[in-house]
Amino acid sequence: MKLTRTVKVECVISKRNMIVLRELLSMYKSMLEHALNYALKNNIKSFTKLKARIYRKLRGIYPELPSHYAYTVCQDACTRVKSFLKLKRKGLTYTDKPEVRRISIWLDDHLWKLNGCTEVRIATHKGWITLGIRPHKLFWKYMNNPIWKLYSEAKLKINSNNVELLLTFRKEEYKP
Repeated sequence: MKLTRTVKVECVISKRNMIVLRELLSMYKSMLEHALNYALKNNIKSFTKLKARIYRKLRGIYPELPSHYAYTVCQDACTRVKSFLKLKRKGLTYTDKPEVRRISIWLDDHLWKLNGCTEVRIATHKGWITLGIRPHKLFWKYMNNPIWKLYSEAKLKINSNNVELLLTFRKEEYKP
């Protein structure tokens, strides 16, 4: 059995990089809406099926983005579709399709790299950008403990005036 913990770390960012991240967020949102609509229209709940059908189209619409954004958009869309359909079966939805309100950009191991413990590099349509991070006590607790391993996926949340990086740590736990 695996245990996971998510740590939210605030990022220090320049104005130029904030503009780049806002552009990335708008592209990611339009890709996500397109993938959600396609998945609901064709009743696709599987990530592999959605990726097989829509990956090339997403790459054609946004050729300047790194290819793994299309991959992570498909993952994000599938989790949203599964959750929406489950709520719809229970009668807890108010719309015919899910609304995209809160967006966190999913980053797999090809889209981000930790540079030491105080910087993170993120692949964008303008190349790699560097963001400083403000580590805190909880971050150091998991980072310095050899039992906890930093997971290869992260999420980037862009708010009106700040950027947060959500890091996931995992450890193996065995039952006796």
